[in-house]
Amino acid sequence: MITFKTHFDIDPNLFAQNQADVILTQQVMKDTRPFVPALTNSLNNRTHIEHGNQIVYPAPYARYLYYGKVMVDSETGRGAVYIKDVGFRFRRGATLVPTDRDLVFTTEVHPQAQSHWFEASKAQNLEKWKRVLAKAVTHYGK
Repeated sequence: MITFKTHFDIDPNLFAQNQADVILTQQVMKDTRPFVPALTNSLNNRTHIEHGNQIVYPAPYARYLYYGKVMVDSETGRGAVYIKDVGFRFRRGATLVPTDRDLVFTTEVHPQAQSHWFEASKAQNLEKWKRVLAKAVTHYGK
């Protein structure tokens, strides 16, 4: 699981601040979806917002995908094995360590899929997010 929190100290009116955070977080989640690696869209479908300003990618492999490194079992040095009707799994109790090899992401579902998807989205959308936030503050600050 990996979580991102959005928050700006912008308004002494707590209600306006909270509503603006919610609007901003919804926009960030929407704009970041195209950068999230996907085969079946399972990770995006389970992604949700908690506490109004936290985007949660709940899959156990989310952190693995986010950092984009091939992981291996620290004891055996091996990767996951395929189990029929289950998928790829590491041995029970395995501690995973990253290798220096990058994951290769398919771009069939999301052409912009990559590791560090929040940073990629932020680089492309930051000015838009500032406008969305300013509009929300203006609307809810009244």
